[in-house]
Amino acid sequence: MNQRNARSPAKIIRYGFLALCCLVLLAACGNNMRDNSRIKPYEASPVFADGSSARPIDPNAVARSQSVDLALSTGKQDGAAVTAFPVTVNSDTVARGEHVYTIYCVPCHGAAADGKGIVSGYFNPKPANLLTDTLRLQPVGHFFDVITNGKGIMYPYASRVAPADRWAVIAYIRALQINKEKPLEVPADQIQASGGGLK
Repeated sequence: MNQRNARSPAKIIRYGFLALCCLVLLAACGNNMRDNSRIKPYEASPVFADGSSARPIDPNAVARSQSVDLALSTGKQDGAAVTAFPVTVNSDTVARGEHVYTIYCVPCHGAAADGKGIVSGYFNPKPANLLTDTLRLQPVGHFFDVITNGKGIMYPYASRVAPADRWAVIAYIRALQINKEKPLEVPADQIQASGGGLK
């Protein structure tokens, strides 16, 4: 019976070590982490000249997802649709626009941009004919807004088509509006100058 009640030296050492660990952990708990020398939000601070610990945001700060050129990324300047291409239009831009237009736009608007794509018969209202006088007069920012946000039953393509590709598609649409038979032969400077609409 005495052997049962007697504790082995190994058990005594083990329990003693556990008790010591508990004491160390309990001693670490306290208010010292809460009351240390860090500066709390909006607390007065002698470090800065204005006496505040909260620092103002730099007026030139740009969010990671925000483009520096708002006309390039939104198609708008001061809330209105831009009337000039924010990118330089050249033959490569128009060729890229044709490629992206063929992928995303041809099924609804058709290769000739006349609104008679292969799936256009399934929609009511029908996809827009991009060669009408009304759309020829629209500034390039209008097209950018429609591609980005959609219009009517048209789905927004902001998540599918990058801003540079949207501008390339608009340059290609302008080339089609100028010469629907040979859009790739339209001079780039003529497309660049047509940002405010075709008269």
